Amino acid sequence: MVLTTTDLKQIETLLDEKLDEKLTQFKSDLYNKIDPILNEVTTARDERVLIENRLEKLEELHPNGAHTLQS
Repeated sequence: MVLTTTDLKQIETLLDEKLDEKLTQFKSDLYNKIDPILNEVTTARDERVLIENRLEKLEELHPNGAHTLQS
């Protein structure tokens, strides 16, 4: 049996469709796994700013790690 050009085109189309389907599923799975990690990174960045601000205020109250005595 000899494959015709039409047969080859149909095979190519089917393979392309399957490959696109698999690629779409792979991307979806990848994004579903990466999304929680990226959310944690974003949360950590936001919290870092809050912690830095708090540390700056504490350092103002306690320069050199000691209380300042007010007269």
